[in-house]
Amino acid sequence: MLERGTFPDGPGPQASDLKFIDLDRVWGILRRQSRVLILCVAIGLCLGVLYISIAPRTYVSASQILIDKNLKEVVSDVALPTSAMDLEAEILNQIEVLKSSRIAQVVAQSENLMTDREFLNPPRSASARVKAMFMGLLAPFRGPVAPDAAAPEASLDQAAGALRADIQVDRVGRSSVIRLGFESFSPELANRIAKAYSVAFVQDQLNADLEATRQATDWLQQRLAELGESQRQATLAVEQFRRESGLSVGQDEVLSTQRLQALTDQLVLAQAETARVRALSAQLTNVIAAGPESAANSVALLSGPGIDATEVATIRTQYASIVRRISEITASFGTDHPQIAVLNAQKQALTGQIFTQLQGLDEQYRNQLTIAQRQEDGLRGDIEKEGVTAAESNQAQVRLSELQQRSAALKLLYNSFLSRYEESIQRQSFPIPSVRVISEAALPHEPSGPRVMLVMAGALIMGLFLGLIVGAINELRERSFRIGSQISNELGLRFLGYLPKLRTGGGARSPAQAARTHRFIKDQVVERSSSSPTTAFLETLKSGRIMLRNRRHAGRGVTVGVVSVLPGEGKTTYAVAFAEMLAASGSKVLLIDADLRQPAASRLVTPDATLGLRDMSLGTPWRDITRTDAETGLVIIPALSSPNASTSNDFLASAIMQKLLEEARREFDYVVIDLPPIGPVVDAMSIQPWTDGFILVTEWGRTPRRLVRGLIESEPQLSQDIIGVVLNKVDFDKLGRYSDPGGVERFVGTYDQYYQVAKTSDA
Repeated sequence: MLERGTFPDGPGPQASDLKFIDLDRVWGILRRQSRVLILCVAIGLCLGVLYISIAPRTYVSASQILIDKNLKEVVSDVALPTSAMDLEAEILNQIEVLKSSRIAQVVAQSENLMTDREFLNPPRSASARVKAMFMGLLAPFRGPVAPDAAAPEASLDQAAGALRADIQVDRVGRSSVIRLGFESFSPELANRIAKAYSVAFVQDQLNADLEATRQATDWLQQRLAELGESQRQATLAVEQFRRESGLSVGQDEVLSTQRLQALTDQLVLAQAETARVRALSAQLTNVIAAGPESAANSVALLSGPGIDATEVATIRTQYASIVRRISEITASFGTDHPQIAVLNAQKQALTGQIFTQLQGLDEQYRNQLTIAQRQEDGLRGDIEKEGVTAAESNQAQVRLSELQQRSAALKLLYNSFLSRYEESIQRQSFPIPSVRVISEAALPHEPSGPRVMLVMAGALIMGLFLGLIVGAINELRERSFRIGSQISNELGLRFLGYLPKLRTGGGARSPAQAARTHRFIKDQVVERSSSSPTTAFLETLKSGRIMLRNRRHAGRGVTVGVVSVLPGEGKTTYAVAFAEMLAASGSKVLLIDADLRQPAASRLVTPDATLGLRDMSLGTPWRDITRTDAETGLVIIPALSSPNASTSNDFLASAIMQKLLEEARREFDYVVIDLPPIGPVVDAMSIQPWTDGFILVTEWGRTPRRLVRGLIESEPQLSQDIIGVVLNKVDFDKLGRYSDPGGVERFVGTYDQYYQVAKTSDA
């Protein structure tokens, strides 16, 4: 099994190439479709000029109407507040009124437009004229067509509809002014209708105000009668309730409040007194409960009415003196002294006297507490009775207030309606509309349509839009390879270069055409290789040779197959030119024409050969069927065979072919094989294991990208064996259109001119 060299994969797309909108690509598309854009723009401008030339001239007469709410303040004392939102709504409402059929009918009747021939029979529009011209061209085939009869008259609705179609109503900026215009083919008719519209609108506003005022007056008059009767009934109800309840306006309510306040104050004082007496009584009760022994310690409680303060002071003095004497004697003589017994007897007598007075005082406080509680209970009862009386009085007072408020409200409402009724009567006698004409419609002298600049701008935009659509369709239809970056980005393969399209004349397979093609190849390869100037053709061949250097192995040559996806892509021309270039550089090269169905290389290089590749199946050694080019030393094995040779389609996969390649690799530096296309047949895939790689030739602007990409994806091993891709039959004059700004494709066409100048200067 032959070994194949390896070559690193081509670089993938860089991060800088991944853009949301590639402006360079857009500019390239515009350059490619520049002729389409220019043609479409020219067509659009021609249509614009045609429209301007055949369209009838129109005239617009316009007046300006001010929506002024301040005019109504002349007869009204109250200023009408108007917000920005209300003003906006008012302007929009008036615009719709101007566009209404009611105003249009009034104008049609006032100007008698139902029988106006100038209004009913305007000149034909541009579309009608084009249609008439088209029908005139078809007249020889369809027969004569009767002309349209002029309309003698129209109904009121028809005339109003025609007016509404040509009326122009719009707001002037952000002001309260409305521009009212009418467009017609006659300046006099436009002026007459515009003035009639202004008069009709002002009169309609006046009539609307009068009608609204009359309806409001009638309603106010009816409402005033109802309110007067309601107000009278409310006043009578107030007086009747006063008589029944005996209430005055506010006197009873004040007296009841004063009485209730006085009782409340007395109750507060009674509660305070009750609390004081209860506290003293409780303290005395505790002292008495303790017995006479502790009564002497509570002498301070002997106070209040009925108690002699002098006597109490004397008792307290005596008691203190006795206690002091007992202490002194006890300290001097001890507790057994006879005087102590006497003093203790006096002390007990005073203690009994104090206890007796405390008992009397306790009984007195008990009586006072009973009296205070009864007084407090009586005041509470009086307050409750007064509260009930006040509540009843308040309810009656509330009812009276309700009746009085209703009477006052009805009176106020009656006065308000009466004021509005008088104002309505005044406005009805002196009506003032809220609109006025501030600029009368003038007779137009210059036509307003068709607008030349607007029409031409529209035609230009239409042409550009049409050109963009056609250009986009052309770009979407582009399915082939145009530049090398497409091969690198979409296939991930190495791009080797461009080969120009050969223009040698003659038939595609004629002997003369083959001879001219072979002569051109030798001129490009042999002569250019021997001189310093070069061409893009030769540089593409050299790039293939550089790629093969990485596939060479010690002691044997490189076997490379030249394939294409579809027939007729120029793989044979490249294979012959590549082999001639390698041979001209001094290498030993064998060219094998393995395209047994279409032996184009044999017809191109060895048209007179009688033995070919298939004769090896008869036992003929491959060296006996080779032919050598005397000029370049290229050795060729043609595909042309004798009639007795094998016709099997599996010859390329046979052991004979494998043996041939093994021997050729040992004898030659390069073995170039012209293989069949890999798209329709699979013969080339059978020889894949015995080669060092393939060079894929695709036709510029013809080979579908999807077909090549699908073939590469379906055969992963094939993508690894392809050394590079060549774009053949390139039109260098058009190549630069498909490249980005600054791309190398824009300068490929200048190589030949540069090298031609260099060769001339060397000579």
